[in-house]
Amino acid sequence: MRKKILPIFLLVALCLVSFFSCRKDTLSTADATRGYFPLTLGKSVTYAVDSTLYYGPPGTTRHVSMLFRYTISDTVTYNKKTAYLMDIYSTPYVGGIWTACGEIIITPTPTSLLYAENNVNYIKMIFPIANGTTWKGNQYAVTPDSLYSYLYNWDYTYANFGLSYFNGRVNFDHTVSLLEDDENVDYQNVDSAVAGYRTYAKEVYAYGVGMIYKEWTHYTFGPPDTVQNKNGYSVTMRAIDYN
Repeated sequence: MRKKILPIFLLVALCLVSFFSCRKDTLSTADATRGYFPLTLGKSVTYAVDSTLYYGPPGTTRHVSMLFRYTISDTVTYNKKTAYLMDIYSTPYVGGIWTACGEIIITPTPTSLLYAENNVNYIKMIFPIANGTTWKGNQYAVTPDSLYSYLYNWDYTYANFGLSYFNGRVNFDHTVSLLEDDENVDYQNVDSAVAGYRTYAKEVYAYGVGMIYKEWTHYTFGPPDTVQNKNGYSVTMRAIDYN
């Protein structure tokens, strides 16, 4: 079981993201809230990423800390539409060599921003941004891999629009929180005698910057008599530099 969970953990830890950028002349719009997801070729954000892998009895974990850089590098055609390629690079420490580790395809539409990551499609944002706006952000997240089935049917909701936000490293003015999912199903702290799972996903965007914070947790657990009591991961991304 450990071998099955580890690749998913590494995939999320290395490539989970969301900051996007590309040229503004792609779409004709006067919606100022699109500035929370700026689209400019060459736009780049660097993140401090802390990941935890859960792979056994309670208390069994592995921690990994790295730096990731997301840069809009080119335009492409995706599903017959103009889209933008975001390259992802990682390094284990400040001053280390940056190594390419993935890419994301971002497609702007008149009312939304779509992105494709690891062959999974999302409706990342919709416009205009307003507190309380809700949509099915993962309605296109169809994948044959059952390990991703927990993504289905999430309700994305905007909150705290226009407020400042401290991501643990840097304070940003004029942000919006994107609450994606928060589920406790037979959570361990409630009843350790039954199987269940924990899922939590949140992102925060700053005007003129893009994504400045992301938290993503998903793990399953079983009764005490199972061989693997807790399996999954938790990833936190904090923007520490941008252009």
